[in-house]
Amino acid sequence: MQLSRPILKGLAAVGFTEPTPIQSKTIPVASSGKDVVGGAVTGSGKTAAFIIPILERLLYRQRKLPTTRAAILMPTRELAVQCFNVAKKLASFTDITFAQIVGGFSLREQEQVLKTRPDVVIATPGRFIDHMRNSPSFTVDTLEILVLDEADRMLEDGFADELNEILTTIPKSRQTMLFSATMTDSVDKLIRVGLNRPVRLLVDAKRQTVQGLVQEFVRLRPGREEKRLGYLMYLCQNVYTDRVIVFFRQKKEAHRVRIVFGLCGLKAAELHGGMSQEQRIASVEAFRSNRVSYLLATDLASRGLDIKGVETVLNYEAPQSHEIYLHRVGRTARAGRSGRSCTIAAEPDRKVVKAAVRAARAQGAVVKQRTVEVKDADAWAEKVAKLEDDIEAVLQEEKEERQLASMDMQVRRADNIIVHEAEIKARPKRTWFESEADKRTAKASGNAELNGPDAAIGKKEKKKLSGKEKKKLLDRDDRVGGRSWKKGAAERAGKGALAKAKEAKSAKKAEKRGKGRADAKVGTKGRGKR
Repeated sequence: MQLSRPILKGLAAVGFTEPTPIQSKTIPVASSGKDVVGGAVTGSGKTAAFIIPILERLLYRQRKLPTTRAAILMPTRELAVQCFNVAKKLASFTDITFAQIVGGFSLREQEQVLKTRPDVVIATPGRFIDHMRNSPSFTVDTLEILVLDEADRMLEDGFADELNEILTTIPKSRQTMLFSATMTDSVDKLIRVGLNRPVRLLVDAKRQTVQGLVQEFVRLRPGREEKRLGYLMYLCQNVYTDRVIVFFRQKKEAHRVRIVFGLCGLKAAELHGGMSQEQRIASVEAFRSNRVSYLLATDLASRGLDIKGVETVLNYEAPQSHEIYLHRVGRTARAGRSGRSCTIAAEPDRKVVKAAVRAARAQGAVVKQRTVEVKDADAWAEKVAKLEDDIEAVLQEEKEERQLASMDMQVRRADNIIVHEAEIKARPKRTWFESEADKRTAKASGNAELNGPDAAIGKKEKKKLSGKEKKKLLDRDDRVGGRSWKKGAAERAGKGALAKAKEAKSAKKAEKRGKGRADAKVGTKGRGKR
């Protein structure tokens, strides 16, 4: 591939010897400066596929004046942290500098880092726009390369408006690389808007699981859904005992099960959106370093997270769609290794399970049905029921701790306002690209585009949305195509006005024609009399 020696040394240091199919296709094309659309199954080495060409290009940059030349956007903080660590290892024998700009960390510290003009910024879209709007030291005028990783997840999470804002603000002469494990209609719209005659490089981009994955399913008979936790505890105690990621739909459920695991003597960590960034990183590191055997996570961990040696992925219940199922089970059997997945499936999960089984059999993968004895599951369900008082006590204690921490933070905040009042008032007021309500609406809309209107928003999210926001959600279309909701509304209003004007014009013409005929008749009568 004619890579420079410092990059080859970095690759050797992390143990990369042979390029994966997506890397061997992408690196030569991306190194030539062309726009790239890359599609490959999860765990196929997409991160190195775009980092290596960036490093190769930046080795020959002008060094007189430091400027930020590349931006890599990721959907989640964990992915951005992981990409930052990989990039630093690959660039360890070069002088290329990096900045990690994600939510959950100090804005002031990030502003100080951006003042040094790092060569590559690895960020989440929301925090990237925040610094773009509010940090005077950060400018995007010099960006030469933009990478959008896990583009389908970004659109699903409601980042379409942020991506439009970024694409329209940064220079049009840039090189853009877009990578996605699944190619949806929304991703195609984004490609048409943001990329210039891209080269499409698809390697196993179909909705398939990787080879070496054994898929198992535990069926819950109707009426036994309440015993689901009993089945999970039996499987974790007797079958899947080490290096297991357990996926849940709700963070509340994941937290509750983590308490149950602790009371039953199973070492587990949790990972979901209700935790601070420091707690999330600590959980991932605890699981990565084998200090805990189980990672209890929501779909926050289903994309791109690369943890070596994950033996089993356990679905507490089937996810909402087959695409999410593929991403969840993709946490194991990565990079040619073997692994297994197990899904506890009840009657409501039938649709997703059928799609998964059909796809696996068409692919020739191993599919098994695992049977758990009813008495074993019931025994564990009874044991958990006896722990109910202890679980409630732990939850109450945590609630009180959170209240104390909140009060403590408010006191510190009041002290800071009194002591540093002049400095705080002297700071320029921060502006926001979207309010919290707008973000909720955008996320619901993105979810609907990917999984259909039925999966747009759950009951809790519906309660949060006001009537105005619900109307906005219904009317909000073609966001990725560069039209905001207001623009779309204006266009629709304009079309309505135009239709009314045409109607009035045609009515006027008809009236005129009728009047003309009447005048003609009167004229002929008059002539006859004369």
